[in-house]
Amino acid sequence: MALSTGAKIAIGCVVAVVVSVGAVTAVVVGLAWWGIHKAQKAVEQLEADQKATEEALNRANANAFTAPDDGLLKEDRLLRFLAVRKALHDEVYLKHKPMIDAQAQKQAPDLGALTKLPFIISELRACKARALAEQAMSESEFTWHYEVVYGGLLLRSIGGGDGVSEMARSVHRDAIVQAEKAATEAEADPNVSPDVKRQLREAVNQAREEAKAAGDMAAALDLLPANVELLKKHREEVLKYTMGGLELIPF
Repeated sequence: MALSTGAKIAIGCVVAVVVSVGAVTAVVVGLAWWGIHKAQKAVEQLEADQKATEEALNRANANAFTAPDDGLLKEDRLLRFLAVRKALHDEVYLKHKPMIDAQAQKQAPDLGALTKLPFIISELRACKARALAEQAMSESEFTWHYEVVYGGLLLRSIGGGDGVSEMARSVHRDAIVQAEKAATEAEADPNVSPDVKRQLREAVNQAREEAKAAGDMAAALDLLPANVELLKKHREEVLKYTMGGLELIPF
């Protein structure tokens, strides 16, 4: 279940390229104006941080996880997930929030922000790795919780609103009604060719098939009633640890 209706995007592509080339290289380029000595120290520190991060991730990922077939959240694991989110929020997000908010007002990030990006990525990864290891939670379990908790909330507020599958069916119902109306009117009009009538009727049938498929796919995104109740209980923490633009950075 992906976060499909939130604010997702452009800078993520740039960041993905930066990460794929390598954070060390990105730092060297971003800090070239500082001079070779300072850049070298920064690279050495980043390399040390990366090593510590990988060690923490190895400990975290030693905790096996299989997504539950019933899709139900367990409170004890949700609390561990929220503890990781709290660490990211308190240790990294609040530190960089002024810059993130400032960049959100601009059409394109400035050079200073881009220069800091590799450091922020490194901080995020290190903080997440430490917190996951402390909470005995693997990356896959964290990702599953993130998709269930925040992916669902983007499409349905806690405690209210239609389920995602119902919203999808509603949209397709409207489309089917319009397609059916056009086909019926065409079939009653002697001036419309048989080919056009056939095509319109096929369009109606296709719309019905697509509606069913979309409804089935969207059903997977619905928040289960038991999950809704659990998230209501922890509503304050869940909403507090959303982190705006920081969510766009892959780490």
